[in-house]
Amino acid sequence: MPVIILSLILIAATWAIALLKFNALGNAIKNLNPLHIMAVGIVVVGSVFSHDFFHVSGGPIPITLDRVMFVALLALAGWSWLLNREDLRPINRLDVALVGVMAILFFSTITHDYKFENNLPLSRLLFFNLIPFGVYAVVRTAKLSQSDLAMYSIVLASFAVYLALTGIAELKQFHAIVFPRYIVNSSNLEFFGRGRGPFLNPVSNGVFQIVGLCSLWVWWPKSNSRVRALIVVTSLVIVAGVYATLTRSVWLTLIVVAGTAIWVPASQARKGGLVVVGTLVAILLFPVLGEKLTSFKRDKDVTVSEMTQSAQLRPLFLTVAMRMFQDRPLLGCGYGQYRRAKYPYLQDAYTGKPLTQTKAYLQHNVFLAYLTELGLFGLAALTVMLGVMTRYAWQGWADQRKPLIQRQFGLLLAAVLAAYCINGMFHDTSIMPMLNMLVFVIAGIVNNVRSTPGLVPEIAATRATTTPKRRSSQHGYPVAN
Repeated sequence: MPVIILSLILIAATWAIALLKFNALGNAIKNLNPLHIMAVGIVVVGSVFSHDFFHVSGGPIPITLDRVMFVALLALAGWSWLLNREDLRPINRLDVALVGVMAILFFSTITHDYKFENNLPLSRLLFFNLIPFGVYAVVRTAKLSQSDLAMYSIVLASFAVYLALTGIAELKQFHAIVFPRYIVNSSNLEFFGRGRGPFLNPVSNGVFQIVGLCSLWVWWPKSNSRVRALIVVTSLVIVAGVYATLTRSVWLTLIVVAGTAIWVPASQARKGGLVVVGTLVAILLFPVLGEKLTSFKRDKDVTVSEMTQSAQLRPLFLTVAMRMFQDRPLLGCGYGQYRRAKYPYLQDAYTGKPLTQTKAYLQHNVFLAYLTELGLFGLAALTVMLGVMTRYAWQGWADQRKPLIQRQFGLLLAAVLAAYCINGMFHDTSIMPMLNMLVFVIAGIVNNVRSTPGLVPEIAATRATTTPKRRSSQHGYPVAN
């Protein structure tokens, strides 16, 4: 723990010095919106100091630190609105799409046995969907300045460094420096030995690191050579942390997201070189890593053959899902009901497929999970939501009228969606710790920027008087001198 804390202190100090060099630290702190500070705080606190770290039982729901912060966030947002400090924004397509998903989840939950398995469906509805949606609503409407965007990027990047160092310590079994202690002391031994972080899940851990890596790269265009060197070193640490997850879908996400983040802003002259370099790297690395990608030991107590068998279960999950879909095509078996509803469909006397091997597992695909539990209506709602988010992400990046940092958050949302969908092809990402929260917060930021006509006035004035614009010779972006 002391090593990790010291590393975070050094990173924070370095970024503070970098911001001071840009004469931005004082103005940034002064212009931060408390609502956005609390929102990103919920993301970090809910990830690190979650139910496994601390909770109080005895009431209708366990009390945790992030849930207390959520109630405080709603109270502060309501108070700010009553004092006319915040203005409600007009409803747009993304708001409607999100409300549609929440409505279908709510209807499916209350029309089925929501007390099944100790209130599992109700818990999923509340903690994985409604609370993240509530945070989205606040982030979507709260006044947003460039200082707030900078704060989001710095916090997410710093959090990724912590996750990377923790994941590396888990992989190398340096358990004495892992914090919080429940990461290595938990009775939940699934994925133990991999970089699962405070989420106890390597997929969530990897996605947060990749998003933090992209948040770090937000600072690249406006940095000098020394800060860029710091960014490169920090990026290598995060990449090592992503490797420590030992999860192929996370590795694939890193390749796709990093490649896209480098490719899209690059000039036409450099894209040809990137194609050549990328092809050569793939040719050189595939013979070395190809076999290891198909079968290798990951979890401490799981053999290579067992890991290979796990990959062979994917077609069986599809067969079970199609059987369930044929019987309940429109509304599915009910949200959170898959554990119970799947058993009649595991009989394989006619097909000869060993479907009973999937008995102990949930669906390993987020789209099939929606299809089986919520039917075509639920899958259509999810697809529309992701589609609208993707459109807003691209439009946010392509809007040349916006300042660069606002446009970059469009790319960041695209990275989050890519991570969600790529990993969602192999896992049910909708029920992974804090992933919906991350998606909804970034989507709220982008939608907020979309509905904001220009810079927050005090930030615009600051830029006009202290930071004249010039055009980047590399990307054509407006950057600070």
